[in-house]
Amino acid sequence: MQGSQEARGGGGSVAVVLPLPSPAELDDLADRGWPALEREALGPWTLRFADGVTNRANSVLPSGRVDAVAVPDLVAAAEQAYRRRGLPTVFQVSPATDAALPAELAARGYREHSATRILVADRATIAAASAAVAIASLPSEPWMELWWSVDGRGDRAAQAVAERILTGVQALYAASGPVERPDAVARLAVVDGWGGLFAVATRPEARRRGHAATLIRAVADAAAVRGVERLWLQVMADNTAAVALYERLGFVQASGYSYWTESAH
Repeated sequence: MQGSQEARGGGGSVAVVLPLPSPAELDDLADRGWPALEREALGPWTLRFADGVTNRANSVLPSGRVDAVAVPDLVAAAEQAYRRRGLPTVFQVSPATDAALPAELAARGYREHSATRILVADRATIAAASAAVAIASLPSEPWMELWWSVDGRGDRAAQAVAERILTGVQALYAASGPVERPDAVARLAVVDGWGGLFAVATRPEARRRGHAATLIRAVADAAAVRGVERLWLQVMADNTAAVALYERLGFVQASGYSYWTESAH
C-alpha cells in the first residue's frame, strides 16, 4: 500500500482515500476487470490475447521483479508469442514494472503511447441513487451499440470479441435515457470488493448534460449490494475534461501506465 491522499468532491466535502493501493495491486485489478480471452505465463509476466481487440486484452502484463539480464530473452519470447498470432507485441508499463524493461523496449524501437492515469475513490463518497439510470447484470444490445459507436475500434466481429471480454467477469451495466437508444452508458467490474469503472460513453449529441456523473454515482450506489467498498478507473492523461470530472466526484490519482508497442517490421 502507498500513502494516503484526499480530494475535495463536488459537494465541498473532503473525501479521504486511505490508504492508496499500490501500482501492482491496481494493475492486477484492472487485468481482472477487463479479462483477456487467452492467457499464458512467461516467467512472472502474463501474455494476454483477445484477437487484437483492445490494448489491455492483447498486451504483456510484466508484473513481478526479474533479473535484468533475463529481460531481453523474456521480451524476445513475448514477441514470438504475439507474432505466432499475427499480433503486434504490446507491453503495459506502470510503476510496478521492473525498471530494466522500458530501457530494453526503447532500445528495440518500441513506441510509448496512451499515457493513462489510474484514479481511486471510496464508493460511499461517490454513491447516489438515480431513478433515471437503469442497471443490469449484462449489457443489452443498445448498451453495446452505444459504447462501441463511441469507443469501439473494428467491425462486428471485433464488437463480439469485446462483448466476451466485458462479460468475462461479474459487472454492472448502467444506462441513462431511452432503453432502446441510451444517451450514456457505463460498466462497473466487480473484483474482490473493488469496482472498476470502464466503458463510460456518452452519445455525442447528449454530452455536457451530466450523464457521466449521474451514471457513476448510480452504479456506485448499486454496487453496495455486491460488496464493493472502493472504486478505481483509468482515464487518458490528456483527457483533461474527464480528469476534472472524476476529481470533482472525489477520485484521486494512485498510479498510471502507458503502452509500448513494437515498431512495424
